[in-house]
Amino acid sequence: RKSPMTNFKGKRILITGASRGVGFEASKLFLKAGAHVIGTGRDETRLKATTAILQQLGDFTPLLADFDEAKAPAAVADAVQAKWDSLDMLLNNAAVQTYKSDWMEEGLHLLNDQWRCNVFAQHELIFRLQNLLKAGSEPRVVNVSSGAGSLQALKESPDMPTYRLTKYALGGMTILWAGLLKGQVAVNALDPGWLKTDLGGPGAPGEPSDGGERMWEICSLDWSETGKFWHGNQEID
Repeated sequence: RKSPMTNFKGKRILITGASRGVGFEASKLFLKAGAHVIGTGRDETRLKATTAILQQLGDFTPLLADFDEAKAPAAVADAVQAKWDSLDMLLNNAAVQTYKSDWMEEGLHLLNDQWRCNVFAQHELIFRLQNLLKAGSEPRVVNVSSGAGSLQALKESPDMPTYRLTKYALGGMTILWAGLLKGQVAVNALDPGWLKTDLGGPGAPGEPSDGGERMWEICSLDWSETGKFWHGNQEID
């Protein structure tokens, strides 16, 4: 499915949540294509194991970062700025999900606990890295969202409300950043599909590699496309 027309050779890419799932699969594809990748992970042991695999494929730099922590986005931005003088792609992939049947089962803590990792970290990374992105070549931001966070999905089911609401908010944030950076940085949101990742669970219909390919596809779109929601290269509502 990967487009042969897109050249990622030499591209400088930051991928959050690169030690597993969609982030790991996307990292493999971009490294094989000759990109330079900085990838974050929150689990040190897992990140080391992932790094051993990814560094065999190309130029991969691991960065330990837990976006539940308030200082993490600034630390990541500082590390990227120390290494590179420009950034071509920021792939905001890291997120958390805790399945509960509704607001009552979640209680009051979960939304507060997970807002930082699922919304504010992405916002802060764009904010802190926007000048580096503007110095990049046809720079892009991809915020990894979910079909569970579409307006229609919110209307259809009240389950896992914190996850749905944070992804819905991420969509709005994508639109607002796209408006601000129009003509300078393309900003889009991706639904990678329901996949057999740690987040998606073993019952999901898709494979992690499907998510990696959809990340490749959204990054292969015409650079003029911005402020939209995509499932790979297919625009969704």
